[in-house]
Amino acid sequence: MANTLKFGAGQWATKEGSTLAYNDENDNYKPLPFDFTRASNATVVNKAGLIETVGNGIPRIDFLGNTQGALKLEPQRTNLITYSEDFPNTYWTKGGASIQGDPSTAGSELIVNGDFATDSDWIKGTGWSISGGSLNGSSTTTSVTQLNTGLVAGKMYQVVYTISNYVSGSVRIELGSANVSVGTTRSANGTYTEYIEALGDEQLIFDGISAFTGSIDNVSVKEVQGFTSPDGTTNAYKLVEGTNNGEHIIYKISIGVTSGATLSYSFFAKKGERNVIQTYNYVGGGFQNGADFDLSTGVVSNQYGGLGSMTELDNGWWRCDFTSLALVGQTGTNVAIRTLDNSSSNSYQGDGTSGFYIYGAQLEEGSYATSYIPTQGSTVTRLADVCNNGANDQVINSTEGVLYAEIKALNETGGNRYISLSDGTDSNRILLRFQDTDKVGCFVRSASGSFAEITKTSASISSNFLKVAVKWKTNDVALWVNGVEIGVDSSFTTFNANVLNRLNLTGATTTTSQYFYGNVKDLKVYNTALTDSELQALTS
Repeated sequence: MANTLKFGAGQWATKEGSTLAYNDENDNYKPLPFDFTRASNATVVNKAGLIETVGNGIPRIDFLGNTQGALKLEPQRTNLITYSEDFPNTYWTKGGASIQGDPSTAGSELIVNGDFATDSDWIKGTGWSISGGSLNGSSTTTSVTQLNTGLVAGKMYQVVYTISNYVSGSVRIELGSANVSVGTTRSANGTYTEYIEALGDEQLIFDGISAFTGSIDNVSVKEVQGFTSPDGTTNAYKLVEGTNNGEHIIYKISIGVTSGATLSYSFFAKKGERNVIQTYNYVGGGFQNGADFDLSTGVVSNQYGGLGSMTELDNGWWRCDFTSLALVGQTGTNVAIRTLDNSSSNSYQGDGTSGFYIYGAQLEEGSYATSYIPTQGSTVTRLADVCNNGANDQVINSTEGVLYAEIKALNETGGNRYISLSDGTDSNRILLRFQDTDKVGCFVRSASGSFAEITKTSASISSNFLKVAVKWKTNDVALWVNGVEIGVDSSFTTFNANVLNRLNLTGATTTTSQYFYGNVKDLKVYNTALTDSELQALTS
């Protein structure tokens, strides 16, 4: 089977603004560029299995589950969640839970005289004293401060201290000067470890609340990193349940959405001591929809009001996503993730140490989750991928041939998405057409008005890679899918010579609404109409 054009099949070459196919002329492969545009950064899973950011106009070759890679093409989407990786940030509310960094990464000690061996290095408010190797509070609501600790805004710190001789009131740790990060309020003896992201710099504060009486000792503050994330850096965190009897949850409220829009909420998670977690979207205080995700088995269960799925990455990470419909009139939504105990209860007595790992939250308007879009203090939009204008009339044999694709299409509800051979108009065109989630077909039309149309339903085009081929010649148009001939049309009058001159990953006229979105593993154009046995072998 001598083909005239090869695109993909593990032979990828990309640069800004183009990706290369290869024109086969007597086993002499000549590069044939496709035009590529995307006016923004985007992420992809690279050969090493890590999430990687690529720049504007760089085609993405996705290796998630594909050893040979596949060209990833996606529509424009906006991540409506800010601080998508920064779970310690106060943007995220924690209830009965805390965010922890990796204690093994703890740096040098930042506190001087944390054992209170001397009455020095601390600025004491009324009611505080240092004696007997401890910091002592007496019915105080003032603070104790150590300046110039070296705290840096935006960094995470492991804070350890011990309360003893507790009598009454409460106390909490605070980090920063102008912008203060607040730790957990304590009102009992014990040794406490907290992970706090500094919003401001320099100073550490013990703040007496409700007339604290007790002693504090063994204060330690060290910078820590997060855990290794799906992008290979240390920007993942652990959600750890508290000791309360109730929910153990992290959430964000009042995210602006379009009334009645389809919403896809996704995040990356990895099992710790807890392996089953639950996500849900809600309005006000009421449960709206959600699902349970098993981080050990990859099973989604208890789906309510929408549809969930899980995609496995390397090193135990899963991407969990849930798609649901916003209520009519709903212009804001809340998203949450909570742990479940061994009996699958979302309200239970926590042990203070168990949890799971989390990274990269995303909320987008659309019927499926697209590739991860990192954000900081504002929403971020990834623009659409467009790949067009490959080939020419010297490569394509207009009178007969085969257009073949190994693809997985995205779920574009209510629309048609195309891969096409054409002259740039609707007069002469060969279309591979992907409809919604379950239809694949072909449409062939010449300037004479002759046309053929064949469709396969129940094709599950968004679930699996399909091998699809359309053959054309005079009185013989055929569609093959996964080794099966779907249909034949013997009435088509073929194209004139040298009419077809471009290969597009969209319709013949490159209409925006017809852009193909999905993964393209292999794309070939043959300059002869292959036999049935050859087509069966090609698509099997």
